[in-house]
Amino acid sequence: MSISDAAKLVRKARTTLARDIENGHLSPTILQDGDVRIDTAELLRTYGRLHSPQAAPKEPVRKNSTDKTRIVLLEERIRSLERIIVLEAELRRVKDQVTTELRARLSDKDNLIKILESKVLFLEYDRQTRPEPTLEPQQTPSPAARPAQSAPPTATERRHAPAGLRGWWQRTFGSAGPRT
Repeated sequence: MSISDAAKLVRKARTTLARDIENGHLSPTILQDGDVRIDTAELLRTYGRLHSPQAAPKEPVRKNSTDKTRIVLLEERIRSLERIIVLEAELRRVKDQVTTELRARLSDKDNLIKILESKVLFLEYDRQTRPEPTLEPQQTPSPAARPAQSAPPTATERRHAPAGLRGWWQRTFGSAGPRT
């Protein structure tokens, strides 16, 4: 049998068998074509009890459990990536919506600026074309028509005057002046 098969029967690594062959502990049989074979009796002599290949611990079981775990992890990653794609698409949609809204607002403001500019130009033109009213000599009030200037109101008159005629200090504090 080959070195690999012998290693499985004795549950040793192939390198261990090769080292034992080099050290002379295990005798190989070399065929005419150069293949190295090991006799079962030689394995029994060197290592004692042989194990059947079916009784050996199954690697595929571990691989199967790790494969299942790996599959679960990959499926979870796929779901995460799909969620990221959905979120990125939603983000792009919101960005486009905001951009469209901002452009519409900008356009409205540009239109408002143009309207205001045209009104300002119209008012300037209207002011330039309209003659300034001037007082003619006959419209000037005569000194007799002017009201006579009287003495300033007293503190009592000011206190009882309507709110529109009183000063800001009196409207705020309700007195004739600051108290000292």
